[in-house]
Amino acid sequence: MHSVSLPYLSLMNKFNKIIISLIILTLCSGCTTTHNLYTGEEDLDYGEEFSVFNTIMLPVAIAGIVLIAYGAAHSSNSGSSSISCNGSYCNYDAAWDYLPGSSQYRCRSTVNGQFVLDSYCYGQYKQDNWY
Repeated sequence: MHSVSLPYLSLMNKFNKIIISLIILTLCSGCTTTHNLYTGEEDLDYGEEFSVFNTIMLPVAIAGIVLIAYGAAHSSNSGSSSISCNGSYCNYDAAWDYLPGSSQYRCRSTVNGQFVLDSYCYGQYKQDNWY
């Protein structure tokens, strides 16, 4: 069974809590026309006023940056998993991997763990080498 390691899930859980807290804090305040945080009428400079557009766009921009950062972190770690080649064919360039979800065997490179053409595993018995 392929799974993501527990430290990665714990890190992402903490990351999500921090991001949600930051978004809630930004939603509690508004923005002015000069991109300052709006705290009340008495703190405004001359010509500065509350801006509905800037207030709405601040959390949208933060959410966009968070999604980009999450996507980059997720894509860079999506290839890593807690499985490794441990079977009798691991000293070859490629070895069979049984995928229980699809009930199929797929050929994997023993160098980087990426799926390769099944012809790379030609001549090997179909046995699960990755667990």
